Amino acid sequence: TYNPYLENVTKKHSKHSSTAFKVYDIDGNAQNQPGQQGRNRPVFPAQNRRREAGHNDRFYDEQEYERRVRKRRARLLVATEEAFTHIKRLHDEQSPAIPMDPNEAAAAVFPSLARALQKYLRVTRQQPRYTMDAVLSHLACCISHDMSPRAFVSQYLTQGAVVCGNEQEVKSTERWVLVCEQLLTRELDNRMVFQLKKGPVSLLCTVTKIPHFSLTEEMLHPKSNKFVLRLNSETSV
Repeated sequence: TYNPYLENVTKKHSKHSSTAFKVYDIDGNAQNQPGQQGRNRPVFPAQNRRREAGHNDRFYDEQEYERRVRKRRARLLVATEEAFTHIKRLHDEQSPAIPMDPNEAAAAVFPSLARALQKYLRVTRQQPRYTMDAVLSHLACCISHDMSPRAFVSQYLTQGAVVCGNEQEVKSTERWVLVCEQLLTRELDNRMVFQLKKGPVSLLCTVTKIPHFSLTEEMLHPKSNKFVLRLNSETSV
């Protein structure tokens, strides 16, 4: 039998081989040969496509992660603002509700924002750093000092490098190495830069002169440090 495609096998094979390899002229004899420059094509184009697909996948994964973080962050801010609207400070007025101290007020409004906070800490991988007691203590402190909802969540929104995240790892004596261009016997000056090193941790410190503060004392009346909940038909706490 006659196979009409048999004559084209070598042509197709040579065509594919020219695209899979890059040809180099070492002796310099093929400069004037026609078609030689057209064979100098990238090596393994399939590998280049896989490399492009790899960084594209990473780009979309990071974009999706940032979208999830922004979504959880927005829900946490809204839940915190709604929780803080349920708290009202008493100023020696009579109220039918039972007055509560800051710790009791924090425990009362915490369930309304606990789910949003837990999901945000989970997606940002901060959940092992904070316990429920630590969050309640921070919330009670913010309520006691009339701080805004944004001030409460700012501790969880911006995170720096954690040198020692567990209190059990704190030792009485820590050995650090100080690196500075100035002698240690000299006094600290404004804008002086030095470095502290301990194992893989390196801290770059800048000395800044603080301004002069004029402080006045203002007493907080114990009776004014009481709170009540603003309850209505739509309150979820």
